[in-house]
Amino acid sequence: MAVQNNVNPPVDGDVIITVPPNYSAAYMSIYPPQNGGRDITFEIVMSALSAKGVKHNINEELIRSLIENKDFDKEIKAAEADMPVDGKNGTITYNYDKEQIIAPQEDENGFVDYKNLGLIRNIHTNDVIAVITPPEAGTDGKDVRGVVMKAAPGKPAPYTLGKGTKLSEDGLTIVAAIDGHVCYRDKAFCVEPMVTINGDVDASVGNIDFLGDVVIKGEVLEGFAVTAGKNITIGGNATGAKIKAGGSITIKKGAINSKLIAHGNISCQFCEYSDISTDSDLNIQNFVICTVYCGGNLTSKSINGGKYTVLGNTEVTYLGTKNYAPTEVTAGDNAMLSAEKNECLKKISELESTVERCNQIAEFLNAKRKELKKLPEDKEELLGSAIKTKFSSQNEIKQIRKRIVSIEESLSEIQHCFVSVKGMAYPGSKVVINEAVKKFDVETPRVKIFLDDNGELVTGTV
Repeated sequence: MAVQNNVNPPVDGDVIITVPPNYSAAYMSIYPPQNGGRDITFEIVMSALSAKGVKHNINEELIRSLIENKDFDKEIKAAEADMPVDGKNGTITYNYDKEQIIAPQEDENGFVDYKNLGLIRNIHTNDVIAVITPPEAGTDGKDVRGVVMKAAPGKPAPYTLGKGTKLSEDGLTIVAAIDGHVCYRDKAFCVEPMVTINGDVDASVGNIDFLGDVVIKGEVLEGFAVTAGKNITIGGNATGAKIKAGGSITIKKGAINSKLIAHGNISCQFCEYSDISTDSDLNIQNFVICTVYCGGNLTSKSINGGKYTVLGNTEVTYLGTKNYAPTEVTAGDNAMLSAEKNECLKKISELESTVERCNQIAEFLNAKRKELKKLPEDKEELLGSAIKTKFSSQNEIKQIRKRIVSIEESLSEIQHCFVSVKGMAYPGSKVVINEAVKKFDVETPRVKIFLDDNGELVTGTV
């Protein structure tokens, strides 16, 4: 009978390599030998990894440690890919809110202005509306085979250029292409050169202060102000208001108890109890007790009371009123220059008095210094101040005298402007040209007042 052999055959040590489909890592499990089989060596493991195509970022130190310490029968990460870092998307940061909040504005001192509601957001050409951050490209990686893993690039920030805007040369900002009002329209910021108020300027709108043209389809109510860098057009009345334009002012109806200031022309149907100033022409149908400065020509149907300074020509149908309301028209700028000359002479008189007082103080203190050998410190300061004020006043007198000479040269020139009354000039009215005055004591029809070639005031017929 045969004897059975129960000795188990030897089993070599083994290594199992597992790699996921994306080759992001390589996992390894080492199994020890049995029954005197062959041990696993570092070279065997490296060969097994190579057979799977793994050759990048292999953790050789960990593998050697496992073999040396016979730390088997567990899965470890033998290699790991350098994963790609995707790029960052570009961003855009706006300097203005899309939703415009209309509310009373608070100043730096904490005071709230209930007439300034922030309706207008002024912006100048090339002012920045938005800042664009470009996308980042990202960083490529490598899988455990050493094959490049492409990073996804960042996407540019989406934006739309609205009307009146443009992209800066470097492409990093959206800027205003024109001066105007920045607003959000049709999913984009835009800059509008004109502001239109469809109703009245009242407590729901607040004061208007804009760089460009302003069109108001209603009225400007009492206590409110409209300021524009260019032209202002008002469809109704301006009552108890302040209207200021860098260009022209057009009021379809009238101005009552208001202040109008313009560098361009001013025109409206009537002005009552108002203060009006323009560097250009005035075309107002009826004036009632106004104070006017007109740097150009004035045309009107009636001027009833008030004071009117017109550097150009004045053409009016009726000057003054039947109830003899005081009405004064000063033609040309010589009358203004004469007033300035009088102010200069008054100022010189005041400065000369100052010089005389400084001389008296200096003489007294110098005498005291001679007597006492030395003045007290406060008296020395007073002496120095008196001498400084004296020389300053004398220098100012010289400058004013030069201005007087210039004024007198201008006054020597004949003013060729005129005041023409096509209808009737009523008593109580007067016309001033240079220093000559024409007063009307009786009703005078169709009269023209001007200076002849000799500079004499002449009254003619229209």
